[in-house]
Amino acid sequence: MFKKYKGWLTACALALFAWSGSSFASPVTVDGVTWNTSNPLDLTIQSINLRESSVSKVGDTLTGYGQIGSINGNNNFCSNCDLTFTFSYTVHSISGNAIVFDGGSFQFYVSSPGGYNVLDPSTAMNGTEWLTLSGHSFYNPSFGSTGDLFATVTGTVADPLSGSNGYGLLDASGGAASPYLNTNSISDGHGGFADFSLNSSFQYFPAGGCTSVSTDPNSLCYYPIEGNGSLVGKSSVPEPAGAGMLGLGLGFLAFAMRRRRKESSTQA
Repeated sequence: MFKKYKGWLTACALALFAWSGSSFASPVTVDGVTWNTSNPLDLTIQSINLRESSVSKVGDTLTGYGQIGSINGNNNFCSNCDLTFTFSYTVHSISGNAIVFDGGSFQFYVSSPGGYNVLDPSTAMNGTEWLTLSGHSFYNPSFGSTGDLFATVTGTVADPLSGSNGYGLLDASGGAASPYLNTNSISDGHGGFADFSLNSSFQYFPAGGCTSVSTDPNSLCYYPIEGNGSLVGKSSVPEPAGAGMLGLGLGFLAFAMRRRRKESSTQA
């Protein structure tokens, strides 16, 4: 009888192990967005249709919006949805062609397919919040300053030319995808770790018909700069409840074996 009982518990434990192992499978889906954590490019998020505002002095706010075009090189990551984003930074300092920003924030949204229109900035905020990233402050020796984002401009600060670029660090701080992306995988060079590094390129390129920069953030003419960017980090699959169930099953097996030994000892 005990052999049957022992065999049943062992089978249960193995089944729980197999089930929990399947929960650790590398493809994950969060609100319709799917990516493979075992991909050699994991994690690389590429943007398209990026537009941003112009800045010229300390205290100005850099804002922008865009759409995610691929994750880990796959542009079919969201077959029944759009993944868009908005961002904001504040100019901390300007020295020649070097700009330091702080107060960084990104918000990502999942919306119905076709709902995003690059000509309408308000559509970037439609849908359900998928992820929030906050600027990670670090010291950049090349700029001799601490900030969230560092930009080197070709041309002038207000009218950057091709070749202008930026670099910064970000931390996952909210949204449904945050538990999968909060991995502290990027060293900030000073003992701290961020979740993402941000690399961008940009240039002054107003949309057709925009003869001047608008003061209305809902207008396309408020964003005379176009560009692209990439977020690089690591992703993981949070430990599922199955791991706990596996431990529970093995615990029952160990308990049954101890109880059987005790009964055998008493009978002897």
